[in-house]
Amino acid sequence: MLRQNYIIFTLIWMVAGCRTDVDLIAPEARERIVVYAILKAHDSVQYVRLGRLFVTREDAAAYAARTDLNVAARVTIIDLRDTSRQWVGVPETVLKVPDQPFYPVQVVYRLAFRPEAGRVYRLIADVPDRPDLRVEAQCRVPPAPYIAKPETLLPQAGNQYTYPTWDLTKKYNVEFYSQFNTTLPPQTPAYELRVLFRYAQVRAAGDTVYKTLQIGPRRFVHQGTNPYQRYQVAEKEILLTAYSNLQEPAQAYLYDSTALSQAWQLELTALDTILYNYLRINDPATTDFTTVKPEYTNVQNGLGIFGATNSSRRYFRIDACSQYLLRLNNAPPPSFTCTLE
Repeated sequence: MLRQNYIIFTLIWMVAGCRTDVDLIAPEARERIVVYAILKAHDSVQYVRLGRLFVTREDAAAYAARTDLNVAARVTIIDLRDTSRQWVGVPETVLKVPDQPFYPVQVVYRLAFRPEAGRVYRLIADVPDRPDLRVEAQCRVPPAPYIAKPETLLPQAGNQYTYPTWDLTKKYNVEFYSQFNTTLPPQTPAYELRVLFRYAQVRAAGDTVYKTLQIGPRRFVHQGTNPYQRYQVAEKEILLTAYSNLQEPAQAYLYDSTALSQAWQLELTALDTILYNYLRINDPATTDFTTVKPEYTNVQNGLGIFGATNSSRRYFRIDACSQYLLRLNNAPPPSFTCTLE
């Protein structure tokens, strides 16, 4: 009996002696620079965002809302194949979206150049009078995928051409090669697929708003060692997503439905290995609450990501049933059965 009382007393003492507050300030925590920069080979202007990693004992959201975490630095990107080709970033101020709980002003660095596929670029950020904050990173630009389907153009009678038609009510296979030279082995670990739709929302007489609907991205990995790849879009996947986004009050939804209209666009983006790993590790769909997420970065002496993408595009038209179901151009119902079911 005495032994049992002793054990109970010991457990009570252990529980009562536990601290309920936990000191989350790591002793090795220090000020560091956070980099976010994705080179886009299809753009002629690149942007680099720098931030300051902060450590605080107060509410982090409240601290970030009133504290300027922008970094004044000299940002340089160098082409490592030809180091004489260097670009220096020009700081630009960007206002953040209203109602966000963070500091309202963001400084980004603008660099006017178009990255080339296959080349390796190095980013260097130097902070004046703070050599301890200098960061470096490098990435390689992947080749642009070559899209075989949808086709570029289809010949018509009378030396006319049209973009191919995509029946959004059915499955569709997007076919492509990892790069234009189809004999070379693949160099891209993963891709992102997007569909863009440009249209006009007529809200009232004289009140028309022009919009772009983005569907995606759908991220998927390169399968095997064959440069030829095929990605299947599920039946009505694009149709239902577009339908759910075209429900705002309007007198009409209009778009250009002519043979060479570029209203509907498919975009396929190649991701470099660094960027793909960063996205995969930080994707909530690949982790759960019990997973310890590793801090993935390729930035030396800092945090963040310096990656690269390269994109290809194809335009397409949609079939009569899809146009009717989406209520586009006040299209009449086709002569055959056509439903969302």
